[in-house]
Amino acid sequence: MPVKRYSTPRVYFEEFAPKKSPKFRTGVPAFLGFWQLDADQTARLHVLTRWSQFDEKLGNSPAEGFLRYAVRGFFENGGNICIVVALQRDEAEPWARAEPWVRDRLLQGFKVLEELRELGKSLDDLPEEEEALVKELIEDVDLICVPDLPLDESRISLQREILDYCERKLNCFAILDSNRRGTLEGVRDVKGVVKQWQELLSKNGALYYPWIQVPNGPEATGGFVPPCGHVAGIYARVDERIGVHKAPANEIVEGVIDLERGLDDDAQSLLNEVGVNCLRAFPGRGIRVWGARTLSGLPEWRYVNVRRLFTTLARWIDRTCRDLVFDAYTPALWEGVRGRLNSYCYTLFQNGALQGQTPAEAFYVKCDAETNPPEEQEQGKVISEVGLAPIMPAEFIVVRITHTAATTTFTGP
Repeated sequence: MPVKRYSTPRVYFEEFAPKKSPKFRTGVPAFLGFWQLDADQTARLHVLTRWSQFDEKLGNSPAEGFLRYAVRGFFENGGNICIVVALQRDEAEPWARAEPWVRDRLLQGFKVLEELRELGKSLDDLPEEEEALVKELIEDVDLICVPDLPLDESRISLQREILDYCERKLNCFAILDSNRRGTLEGVRDVKGVVKQWQELLSKNGALYYPWIQVPNGPEATGGFVPPCGHVAGIYARVDERIGVHKAPANEIVEGVIDLERGLDDDAQSLLNEVGVNCLRAFPGRGIRVWGARTLSGLPEWRYVNVRRLFTTLARWIDRTCRDLVFDAYTPALWEGVRGRLNSYCYTLFQNGALQGQTPAEAFYVKCDAETNPPEEQEQGKVISEVGLAPIMPAEFIVVRITHTAATTTFTGP
């Protein structure tokens, strides 16, 4: 913009259009999977905004696995942008059983994501424009999908690594796949072992069952693939249409031919009890996601949409309050923080994300001398307290039917 010169000392007014703040995205997954890379590469990252870019950017690979099907399922179900972390596959070992390289590659993929997010690490193997796009999007990643996990006993321990990453980052949520061909009792037993050994109990992840059959799926599995990519697309679709406060359930799964196992209400009851989300086929209604529970045993974190509502709040605070770092520590700072948080929570209330007839019933924000005692102030901390009354999914709709001699009445919820 050219510099204007003024000849007379006075006050001048100029109109200008303020720059728009970057879009705050949700429903953006990072897909970690094995691919045949160049000999000198261990990991390669790409941003995809449509399915056709997969082959354009990654090319073909002789490596077995489910990365391609997961990413395709994401876009088929309404996803619009994702990061793919292709990890070098060790040709000397089969991907389908536990080997040290599998864990090492997975941890390496997480390390790359963290370094990009925190340190802005350079991606030497990418064109400059795509490297800039990856760095711009990396903070928006809020979902983690790893379709290429071994099918043996190491699967749970590797899923624990995924959940640990999400716990460390706080703002990420893991979409996990169940084992293949597990009997109903087996799935239930696995969840019991999970609780006993505290391996998968987490508020930052959800487990989906069973596997799904897709067109042109891998011959080795009869066309069946893990559902995480398709479910991630549904998360993105619901986020775009309504928001993270809507449970990603009772949604049609697109691009699916069949389920590896059909489930009835009795099976659903057993699985729902232990927090496994089912995919079910309903006559005339298609194949749908029929559950929205996390792996947490805590009632307050039972539902996927409730947990994601709070992780999104955490991401928003981190993104929008950075400019307050190193500001003078005065009551005016508390007021500024309260103002921003109140504004965000009020928007949630207006969008129907919270319960209550009034804002006071839906949320509260505290940032004052009570939440910031002198000992915390001396350490340079600014502590806020936010309470939200999230909308809970209506899992069980009860209609009461009253019969009298004169009439029959129905009383809904």
